[in-house]
Amino acid sequence: MNQMPKVSAEPPDEVDLCSHVMAGELRFADGSAEPLTWQLPEEVAVALQINSEPYAVMMATPANLRDFAIGFMIAEGLLESASAIQGVLVMPVEGGMAVDVAVAPDALDQSRMVRRAIESRSGCGLCGVEDIAGAVRPLKPVTRTGAPSAAAILNAAKVLPGKQLMNRLNRTVHGAAWVSNDGEIVIVREDIGRHTALDKLIGALMRSNTDVTSGFVMMTSRCSFELVQKSVTAGITALVTVSAPTVLARNLAEKSNLFLAALGAGGVAVFNP
Repeated sequence: MNQMPKVSAEPPDEVDLCSHVMAGELRFADGSAEPLTWQLPEEVAVALQINSEPYAVMMATPANLRDFAIGFMIAEGLLESASAIQGVLVMPVEGGMAVDVAVAPDALDQSRMVRRAIESRSGCGLCGVEDIAGAVRPLKPVTRTGAPSAAAILNAAKVLPGKQLMNRLNRTVHGAAWVSNDGEIVIVREDIGRHTALDKLIGALMRSNTDVTSGFVMMTSRCSFELVQKSVTAGITALVTVSAPTVLARNLAEKSNLFLAALGAGGVAVFNP
């Protein structure tokens, strides 16, 4: 796959727009207190529309919303390829933001086009899914020729905190990073929700024509099965998270041939080599 120029971490202007200084109070065990100021991240309703028709409302940090929309369409199996997307319009609306994705109608997987019944919270990847079959969907196994080395994973883990521009301000948001096989962090996307952070990263990878078999995803969150599901659907072949996976996440990774690992005990715990 031809490579376009690398996409960088979140632009400073988007980071600034998504964090606000708020006043508080820092209290101590001895009963004393002192004034406190803290950068708090934005959390707004983001209405996703497909061809100007409502599809879902997500709670998210309003940065990199084009990436989010493209990544969500791919990660949720609505589209097989981002090339079917004809345009993405991001606009402020009363109470939040709207993202309208123009898509060739015949490119949409109509079986995945059932609208989400309710809004999706930032901490949940399944809100609004109406039946069990819609929650854990069949996955096509990915094809991979190797796995990330422990050295590459540990190097990325050491560097990632410094690459999370938004989290350095508020210490609140999740990070999803694309890491090359030699451990270099290439792209970082952040959000209050781990699923949305991964959607944004997948969208950035699609927009930059990145070969998603040439590296791995590292996330600062726990590993739920939805992260495995989104990664595999997007063609990603390796996923590393901060904490261990659930049983379902590990089993799905095994069935899908996804390399799955977590950080722990000063090394890398590999659950599906």
